[in-house]
Amino acid sequence: MAIIQSRTLRSRIIPLASENLVDVYITGNAVTPFNSVSIREVGGNFIRVFNLVTGINALINLFEIGSIDNTLGAGVTPEVNSADFRARVIDFARVFTVDIYVPGLAAAFLTNVTIREVGSDYIRVTNATVDRYIPFTTIAAVDQNSILVTTNTPNVTSRTIRSVLITLANGDVIVDLIVAGRVFNGVQIEEVQSDYARINNAAQTKFPLLDIVSIDVL
Repeated sequence: MAIIQSRTLRSRIIPLASENLVDVYITGNAVTPFNSVSIREVGGNFIRVFNLVTGINALINLFEIGSIDNTLGAGVTPEVNSADFRARVIDFARVFTVDIYVPGLAAAFLTNVTIREVGSDYIRVTNATVDRYIPFTTIAAVDQNSILVTTNTPNVTSRTIRSVLITLANGDVIVDLIVAGRVFNGVQIEEVQSDYARINNAAQTKFPLLDIVSIDVL
């Protein structure tokens, strides 16, 4: 007979963390970079996993977890707290350069980047000379890459990704845009409404704000 309960994924993760090492899969990814990890922290909408051998020390968005499989080995008793993903990313930004994962890509979307700004629903990272805005809704995981030689204190702001688009639309700012699997290179933001924006390509493409994966300011 099946056991029918009303427990949430988060509540199930807590005892699972205390029992076994796990493999954590991201939605849409056929393989996982998070093999044989111990769950060290369970926040309100994220977990932190750790693997001493591979150096993984990653924050994983609960909403982007595709599955969790038991592996061999003893687990740990995780720290259980009510911090949210945004607050924990701020802590990471002050200590580490990071690799950022998104759903559907097995490899990291960005590697060894510095988080420069944490908005209410996005982060801004520096990748080489490019400033890139990434909404929290598209971040599957943030993995520490290396400890910063000098502490990076990000600009913590309450701006939204929509207000960022409005700022970029004022003037002749050229951007590369990734929107729900489509790439628009060298475009300008022409219009910003409450839940969509329009760019200046030949098709005058409109896209929902929730479909934005990243904005690169060139």
